[in-house]
Amino acid sequence: MARGVAYTKHLDDTLKKGIYLTQVPNMDFLYDASTTRNPEYHIGDRVVLPDGRVFRYGKCSNDLDGMKWGCKNHAKLITELDAIGVAAAAGVSEVEITFSDTDGAANDGVIAVDELRGGYISFYRGTARQQRGIVGNTARANGDTTNTTVYLDASLRTAVNENDNVEVIGNPYYTLRQGSLSGGSVMGMPCAVATTGQYFWVQTWGICRITPSGAEIGANNSGERQFVFDDYGSVSSHRVDHDDADNPSWQHAGFLVEVTDSTAGSAAPFINLQINP
Repeated sequence: MARGVAYTKHLDDTLKKGIYLTQVPNMDFLYDASTTRNPEYHIGDRVVLPDGRVFRYGKCSNDLDGMKWGCKNHAKLITELDAIGVAAAAGVSEVEITFSDTDGAANDGVIAVDELRGGYISFYRGTARQQRGIVGNTARANGDTTNTTVYLDASLRTAVNENDNVEVIGNPYYTLRQGSLSGGSVMGMPCAVATTGQYFWVQTWGICRITPSGAEIGANNSGERQFVFDDYGSVSSHRVDHDDADNPSWQHAGFLVEVTDSTAGSAAPFINLQINP
């Protein structure tokens, strides 16, 4: 039984004629936060505006402090290189997996229905690998002895044996949060101040107003063009010492839109955000 549809939503049919040359649908929903999922969208769905700005639908896993810090992916591997447990034939687009009580986002064996939608799965046999997107899954409770069905976005090209290894990562927009998170990558800039459990949108690409940490844009030098996210998700101009042996290599955020003239505050804090197009 095939299940699910593609989890990326495009608005090309209504927005393909250029920047605001024709009537544009109301985009108020991009700036809402709610505990109820918008029925038109699933987590990870993508909206593109005519000027090239890109937004992704996510879910908040802590109370956001504000809108000037990036939201990080807090998700961990659902399962890592474990035997799949159930053989699957070539040509099928759903598989059964024998998850354990140490699997799942919280390592407690609990997986909600369709929690993995928008995530990814890889099957390994020796050096061979098959990677697919996930469009849905059945639920699993702690202590559940039944297998979990995972629905794929494309069929398997070769059969999978029960001892073949499987690796699953959840949707990277399923658990977004702010704050110091070692190893966490910024997935987008929030469009609303969301709270734990709320669905909201983050901007991932295009012109975006940021609040730079430290000095005003242009205060250091006129070549201050690249911006990065620090370990909290704050946006800073790139410095050479970010890449030395005593400091982490910080995540690229984007580049400054305007020209600077070496005068503090000489440019508005708008950058061309470059996380996920």
